[in-house]
Amino acid sequence: MSFLHSDLPSDKMAREKAAPYSNRALARDMLGFLGEHKIDFLGVTIIRLLSEISWLYPAYALSQLVTLLGAYTLGADTRVIFTIVSLWVVVSIWRHLSIYISQMHGFAIAERVYLKVQEEAIGKLFRLDIAWHERENTGNKLKRIERGGESIYQILRIWIVNIISIGVNSVGILFVLSQFDLPLTLSIALFTISYAIIASYFTKRAADRARIVNEAQEEMSGLLFESIGNMRSVKVMSMGPWLMRRIREKSSDLRIKIEERMWWFQTASLTKNIWGQGFRVASAAYIVWQITKGQQTVGFLVLYYGYYSYFWSAIENLANISQEIVIAKASIARLKELLDEPVGIENDRGKRRFPKEWHAIELRNLSFSYNKQPVLSGVSFTLRRGEKVGIVGLSGAGKSTLFKLLLKEYENYTGDILIDDVPLRRISKLSYFERVAAVLQETEVFNLSLHDNVVISNMAKEQDGALFKRSLDIAHVTDFLHKLPLGPDTLIGEKGVKLSGGERQRLGLARAVFKEPEILLLDEATSHLDIESEQRIQDSLHRFFEKVTAVVIAHRLSTIKEMDRIIVFENGTILEEGSFEELYARRGRFFTLWEKQKLN
Repeated sequence: MSFLHSDLPSDKMAREKAAPYSNRALARDMLGFLGEHKIDFLGVTIIRLLSEISWLYPAYALSQLVTLLGAYTLGADTRVIFTIVSLWVVVSIWRHLSIYISQMHGFAIAERVYLKVQEEAIGKLFRLDIAWHERENTGNKLKRIERGGESIYQILRIWIVNIISIGVNSVGILFVLSQFDLPLTLSIALFTISYAIIASYFTKRAADRARIVNEAQEEMSGLLFESIGNMRSVKVMSMGPWLMRRIREKSSDLRIKIEERMWWFQTASLTKNIWGQGFRVASAAYIVWQITKGQQTVGFLVLYYGYYSYFWSAIENLANISQEIVIAKASIARLKELLDEPVGIENDRGKRRFPKEWHAIELRNLSFSYNKQPVLSGVSFTLRRGEKVGIVGLSGAGKSTLFKLLLKEYENYTGDILIDDVPLRRISKLSYFERVAAVLQETEVFNLSLHDNVVISNMAKEQDGALFKRSLDIAHVTDFLHKLPLGPDTLIGEKGVKLSGGERQRLGLARAVFKEPEILLLDEATSHLDIESEQRIQDSLHRFFEKVTAVVIAHRLSTIKEMDRIIVFENGTILEEGSFEELYARRGRFFTLWEKQKLN
């Protein structure tokens, strides 16, 4: 029995069982995202660090000036005062200049990393197996990539603008104050620890809500993307009211989740503010009491008040950005799930290349199930090199599943598919796909020119005009080429909206011909064509078939009449096989199907 898809954990279940995405993992991944920009980003960090260290001076300078001016008498030496003020001016100029330099270069690095990660994620989508893509819709995937990339950019900006400042103000201020009043400094340290405990409690719960909101937003985005992408069907089939009901349901659910997240973040902010301001008043009162006892000076009160303003600003800043970091971390974790998803092609290491001089493809006792429902059972036949085989049967007979297995979309079947004596599972996907072309019932078209939509399948021959013309001729694309304003250079619109269904299928056939495959798989590749057009294309394809091994799935039986062999599927098993003449003479299942179609 084959492994069943329903037995595999869903993405959501897997995430629930997986370890939480830690800050350590985030730091490691951010270094990985920086890649070749690590050294440049380190330089930006050092400049920003020096800037913040220098900015500890103004509060200290002000306290010294208060002390000196308090004791100043007319005619006294002012050189010390002048030196303090001059250094203050220099530090101010340096700070603003260093912030400009660090942010200018740091933000540029963040932009480059953001774009690079997006490119990497899109490239990963291209490499992931179809089985993975079937678990999520397009809107979800794009939202995950977009949000993850933006979050990486945001984290890098937060590091440059906030984190370095917070670190310097926290550590530097405690160090300076410890030189004047150690007990007060220790009390600030204890306050910081208690503040961190409170923040951690709320942040963890807010993080859970942030992850839930992210997933809900991805689902909402996916529904909106599909609704807009299928607008023609939505309008013609009056699907709008039903979709709007679902959108409202999703929107209402999302609103509730966002409000829960908001409550945790705002409650955290309120609690931390009350605790922080209470400590500020208490510590200031303590210093005033010391001054009245002659144990401290007014200058120290000014120094402490200035430093505590910095310190509290850092703490408050940390509280604010912690919310942004939590949300960004959840998005980056989702992106990392995508980037870390095992890829069949990447797992090709150690697998064999497709045999250059192969002779036959053999299906040996092949069985496959969807959700514990058998679709193929004990299928066995051999396809010799150069042979053309037609696959027929009623809907649900297993034809399309067989097509997917031959395209290596699933490999969790029992039995074997062998290229000569080599199991297909042990052959590299890249090597296999170099030899195979497929035309699907619904041809997937890009918002590119007709020319680019054809040559996209064979970059090595992209400039081969003769091959391009031959591909158009065989697929009879030339029949409608004159209707396009710029001929093959005409943009054909998103999903090929400027072409009819039959014209899109011809484009798909031309794309397959242009690839010059050894194995050609056609799944209802002419279903949108009228009988006359199909006949012309079939005549051309038969000339092309002379150089390929072909497997053709067809409901319209006239499509496969000239095949070397026809295999009739029913209920996931082979019922009959033979040439058209043999099957027709046998007056079995194929004969019945043929006669019914002929009458229709």
